[in-house]
Amino acid sequence: MKVFLRILIAVILSLSFQQCGWCSNIALLIPTTLFLMGEDPINYPEDKEFLLETMADMEPGLQWLVLHLEKDLGHLVNIYNSASDVPADVQAANDLIFISEALGSGSIAADYKNSKKPVICTEFYLLDDMGLTNGQSSFTGGASNLDSTIKFVNTNHPIAQGLPAEFIVTINDEATGKPAVATFGTVTNPDLLHGVGEVLAVLPTSIDESASGAELPENVPILIVVEKGTSLDNGGTSQANWVFLGYSDVNPVADYGGVPGTRTLALLNANGVKLLDNVVAWAFGQLTSVDQWTIF
Repeated sequence: MKVFLRILIAVILSLSFQQCGWCSNIALLIPTTLFLMGEDPINYPEDKEFLLETMADMEPGLQWLVLHLEKDLGHLVNIYNSASDVPADVQAANDLIFISEALGSGSIAADYKNSKKPVICTEFYLLDDMGLTNGQSSFTGGASNLDSTIKFVNTNHPIAQGLPAEFIVTINDEATGKPAVATFGTVTNPDLLHGVGEVLAVLPTSIDESASGAELPENVPILIVVEKGTSLDNGGTSQANWVFLGYSDVNPVADYGGVPGTRTLALLNANGVKLLDNVVAWAFGQLTSVDQWTIF
């Protein structure tokens, strides 16, 4: 019966993926703590479904991400335990690597800085490991932006297509009627980037959660793109497109207006989602916006 159930679920999932314009495998790395019973979501669809239920309670933003990438964009998300992933195998089986902020930088360190597949990272403490900052890591932090506004500094980049130069990225909070306060990852000292990659979007104003609400400099980076072939500060060269998007999934702090238990990825409005979608499209090498994706 269990074998039959596995086959049935696999057939249902495979049928759902046939409707996408172009389908890719996306690796999502998540924390070991979400694997409550040693699930194997790569090989057993029912284990993946159970894991998604766990994520709904413990990491709702990551659950939203998986469902959005699969049901809205038509990709297949392979979920990996960050404590047991083998980077070479992950890269071989997938077309893009998504490193979630929830797992922390120490669990993967620089495992994917030489990846030949595109990498999207929401973990801000990985910027030094990826070769952007001459090994310095004390410049990053979780930030609250009280009106959830992001501003492009290069509106001509493909990722900016179809979006305003400055826009709110979260839905309105039902209690206040104002944009939901989210936690973002950012670079608190942009000078340490030394020109590696391009800062594409910033938080016009924000406060540093890790410093009890201290004001951050204006226009701290929230979106950094590194094109394939870029020289990194560690002497290497990026082997694929790489993106840092500061959609942190840290618990919003109540002291600054956040609602504990919510997550940034689960609070995005239409513009916030479009920014994510455009990032995915660009990472794959698409030169047009997500609305005009072509089949490889």
